[in-house]
Order: sequence, then C-alpha cells, then structure tokens
Amino acid sequence: MKKLLLALVLMSATAFSAEVKEGTGLGYADDIKVEVTLDGDKMTAIKVLENSDTASIANPAIEKLTKAVLEAQSTEVDLISGATYTSEGFLEAVNTATGK
Repeated sequence: MKKLLLALVLMSATAFSAEVKEGTGLGYADDIKVEVTLDGDKMTAIKVLENSDTASIANPAIEKLTKAVLEAQSTEVDLISGATYTSEGFLEAVNTATGK
C-alpha cells in the first residue's frame, strides 16, 4: 500500500510540474498561435490554437514540424517545402512560447 501511495504522489508531482505557454508567429495568411507544454526544459506537446493558413497545405506541414521539433527538442529543423511561410510562422510561435 505504501508503494502505491508513493507512486501516486510521484505521478501527481510530475503531472503538476508541466507548464503551458503560448506563442505567436506570422504565417502566410495571418498569425499562427500555439500552446507548448514544457516539463522543465523539455517540450512534451505542441498544440495549434489558431491558424488561418490554407488547411490542405498548413495542416500536414504543421504535423510534420510538430513531430520534428519534439524529437529534436529544438526549432532548428528543416522547413516544409511548399509551406515555407507556415513553417516559419509555426517555428516562430514555438520560439516565442519557449522564450528562445
């Protein structure tokens, strides 16, 4: 029972250490607004809150960029060809959120 209680306390402490920050960057049509979840210095999630760029172009690019940024733990990743402005705006928004 003590081990279970300790595990629950540790899990709760971990869950509450996450911090969510918002950032904005200029995409092709307008601002792209993101929410970045941080656990210490580690980015654990990126969610797009606002995006006015063409969905058929922007959404696949943002999906690829999100995966690349989280894997690299950096915005120093390749831009997506054909979605350059969206890529730049998304990465700018992540940088703004993380203070980089």
